[in-house]
Amino acid sequence: MATATACAELVAVFPHLLRARRRLSGAASLPSTAALAVVHEHGSLRMTEVAENLGLDLSTVSRHVAHLRTRGLLDASPDPDDGRSQRLTVTGAGEDELRAQRDRVVGALVAHLADWDDAEIGDLTRLLQKLAATTAQEKTLQRNA
Repeated sequence: MATATACAELVAVFPHLLRARRRLSGAASLPSTAALAVVHEHGSLRMTEVAENLGLDLSTVSRHVAHLRTRGLLDASPDPDDGRSQRLTVTGAGEDELRAQRDRVVGALVAHLADWDDAEIGDLTRLLQKLAATTAQEKTLQRNA
């Protein structure tokens, strides 16, 4: 069973992980890349759905989406279910950008984790996936309550 002490130690690592993510991804591109990745992962989404998935304010996401659209990485089309809304989709250029960003981060991780073996990386990946799944379940349970 998880204890408060063990969980407090995990919480203390979170800011370091966020800084590492910013260093690996490039801090300036991170919010826009996150918005692009959410649309890519889930398919056609409304702006409000992107904001909800990222846990960000709609006005913040709106700025990032406008930037992505200007760069030709996202397209917007009328929502067939609600003419007042638009559905966002990733363009081919957006897919290329995500792939290039992923390749840059993978390359940086290979360099930084040169002393790790694949089993250690696999263990970390499995545990982070478990953490993500557990906290996602909690969010869903809170919404349904």
